[in-house]
Amino acid sequence: MTALPEGWTDFGVAAAGATAALAGLLIVAISVNVSEIIASKSAVHGARATIASLVLAIAVSLLMLPAPQTLLGLGIATIVLGLIASAIQISAIRAQWVAGEAGLTAGPRIAILALAAGQHLPFLVGGILLLVGVDAGLWWLVAGVVMVVVASLVDAWVLLIEVRR
Repeated sequence: MTALPEGWTDFGVAAAGATAALAGLLIVAISVNVSEIIASKSAVHGARATIASLVLAIAVSLLMLPAPQTLLGLGIATIVLGLIASAIQISAIRAQWVAGEAGLTAGPRIAILALAAGQHLPFLVGGILLLVGVDAGLWWLVAGVVMVVVASLVDAWVLLIEVRR
């Protein structure tokens, strides 16, 4: 079994710290505006999906830390976690599309939902590549973490500011 290449634990430490800090911001945003969020089915589903995405990024990052971690082990764990987070995200996307967003035209709604849907794809592709022993799958995990961070920052803004409009 092929071990994780040297140096990737540093990425795991940095990514786990960054995504955990962002998860803390998200929890604060939810707690500050809990009544506004609960009043909107769309916001509840969005918050749940964002938490699932952050848990995916945190867990995959932390799984890079134990030595000796193998590409196979990381690949299997990434695929399982990615499928769980994707199922939660798909449920949220479906609920948000049905609920609609006041004031948003179809174009911005599609862009927001595409970002939400696309953020897990790099984890799944990366997991499959790692499963077959291709260490380039690690770069797909990096892309996944970056996409989750970007999407989660947008979601944190929405849950902190936009739900009050």
